[in-house]
Amino acid sequence: MIYMGRGGNKGETSKLLKVKENVNMGFIVIVLIASILFIRLGTVLTNNKERGAFAYVQLLNLGMPIIESQVYDEGTYAENKLSLKNVCLQVLGVDNITYKGILQSEISYLNSVEYKGSQPTFIFNPFQISEDSISKLPSNGDSKNTKIYDPSLKKQLDQSKPEVLIYHSHTTENYSATEQDSLDENTNVVGVGDVLANELQENYGISVIHDKTNHSVSYNDSYTRSGETVDKYLQKYGDFKMIIDLHRDSLDDKSATTTEVYGMSAAKIMFVNAENSTRYAKNKELTEKVFNKTSELFPNLPIKILTYHRGKNAFNQSKSDGCLLFEIGANKNTPEESKVTAQCMARVIAEIINKK
Repeated sequence: MIYMGRGGNKGETSKLLKVKENVNMGFIVIVLIASILFIRLGTVLTNNKERGAFAYVQLLNLGMPIIESQVYDEGTYAENKLSLKNVCLQVLGVDNITYKGILQSEISYLNSVEYKGSQPTFIFNPFQISEDSISKLPSNGDSKNTKIYDPSLKKQLDQSKPEVLIYHSHTTENYSATEQDSLDENTNVVGVGDVLANELQENYGISVIHDKTNHSVSYNDSYTRSGETVDKYLQKYGDFKMIIDLHRDSLDDKSATTTEVYGMSAAKIMFVNAENSTRYAKNKELTEKVFNKTSELFPNLPIKILTYHRGKNAFNQSKSDGCLLFEIGANKNTPEESKVTAQCMARVIAEIINKK
């Protein structure tokens, strides 16, 4: 009996050890998975350069509804694309579940395929050419050599009273797949603003102020600083016919923001309004006028008018009936594509301002 009792104890001990081993192994697996997901979370937030910690704020709102109802300011995060949902999808690796995304994940070559509209263009390079062997000629940034320009719209330039103010709340927004922000005016929105300003003045006789102040020193305060800039010019010159805050969007799909204008690759344009503007009715009326004229002259160029219920500082649109917010292209577009669009928008603006 004593022998049997000992044998029974050994069996129970063996079972307990196996249970503990299973529990320990399960715990290790859970910790390992959690660690991997945590690392992926850090990578996602770093790569996206999350502005304003929007995902974190959404998590707080979800866990403590009183914060959303009492503290949360919708306008502060109006333009932030990196939501809690997007972060979770990217961390789990299921954010790109489309036929194109799956193929690009499995066949790395497809990542280099260029898209025109929704149609892929395959380019095979059996050899490489040295950069030194390429003759590089400066591109002509003047629309006079294209069908975009209409010389009948040109009037005598009067610089005593500027008609258009161009500025950038997010001054460092860059046209690059790898560098989201830059102070280089050859590649960021300021360079596109230069093209728009030069086209309006030189080709259409419309006096322009293009302010290049860097308002993006602190992203969350960008509209506060740019609003001070607008106030400065309003005090000095009075109102303008158009006050344009020129941005670019952020999208992974370049085909969604790219089109052709007279055989040239161009960045599409989106217009943005804020319903909390005290001049919303007039802002909306002008935006629709510009949108409709753009659609008439360059049908493939405009995307839509995006209206936010609450924009940060109403995107400064309460300051004038003539306020407009353009988003020309996105980060995946090239500076050249966006500058073609700037030429188109100069023509559109001239059609509205110069035609009686």
